[in-house]
Amino acid sequence: MKPSLLGTTKRSNGTTQVTYNKHPLYTFVLDKNKPGSTKGEGVDAFGAEWYVLGTNGKKIEKKGS
Repeated sequence: MKPSLLGTTKRSNGTTQVTYNKHPLYTFVLDKNKPGSTKGEGVDAFGAEWYVLGTNGKKIEKKGS
């Protein structure tokens, strides 16, 4: 991950959103915020597929994806 690509943006409700390379980052409700938790990987919701971002700044894909 390149620290220079981390940033923030102001959301329409006034809160701050963390971004990476200008893309918003989110947590997935079924992931338990521990290493290796990738249940949100490949979910197709809200008009797009969602991917897990690794510490190297690249998406993590499930085996067979």
